[in-house]
Amino acid sequence: MIDTILPTPDLFGATRVLCIQPHYDDNDIAAAGTIARLVAQGSEVIYLTVTNDLMGVVDGFRNDDEARAALKRDQAAAGTILGISQQYWLDYPDAGDYDYFAVRRDLLKYIRQIRPDFVMTCDPWLTYEGHRDHIQTGLAASEAVMFAGLTRIASSDPAVDAAYQSHQIGGIAFYFTREPNTIVDITATWSQKEAALRCYQAQFDAAGLAELVRAFDHKSVQVAQGQAFGRGEPLKVLQTSALHCGI
Repeated sequence: MIDTILPTPDLFGATRVLCIQPHYDDNDIAAAGTIARLVAQGSEVIYLTVTNDLMGVVDGFRNDDEARAALKRDQAAAGTILGISQQYWLDYPDAGDYDYFAVRRDLLKYIRQIRPDFVMTCDPWLTYEGHRDHIQTGLAASEAVMFAGLTRIASSDPAVDAAYQSHQIGGIAFYFTREPNTIVDITATWSQKEAALRCYQAQFDAAGLAELVRAFDHKSVQVAQGQAFGRGEPLKVLQTSALHCGI
């Protein structure tokens, strides 16, 4: 089955990549090996987190402010390991009631402000995905990528819209996908991914964190089967035109 007639764009030709995640660890769980490779080759990688991720904090005795501080510490530590240049947070309620179009407006703002030439996010069409944060984030990011140049579609910041000069977004890469068209070799960056995952202590106890690392250790080897390398991460990489009407 041919899902698009367009050639797969080169993620590793990107100079600035905006990685949009629903929760504070999704980018790294799904794609830290790929992201480390991008940084190593000189690409600037920026993270934007949609929710406050408070629901997953394992220490029930922390108040919200303490939990937020722990989450930010984890993210900062992982970001240092991977070389992330900037972290942004929208602070929508984790697993909560928030407006999809408000998220899309915020994502439009940051895309127009940051002007990435590639966007990475979770696949909102993942079969059986049950977490609405993932569905809303991936879909809002996809629409924001499509609509970035259409300034009649407002972002959450009129000043950003007024100052925006249209730029080319070369593609979008979806992780957490069952329909990959790209397997990225992360053999050389697996150790960075493992170290980044071990930073996420606010949402995993020691046993849970060890199991997370084991699971993605196994997954990376499984994904690379049949490839000329030992470890991989699966992505669906598309030109932005493929996001509408299946061009």
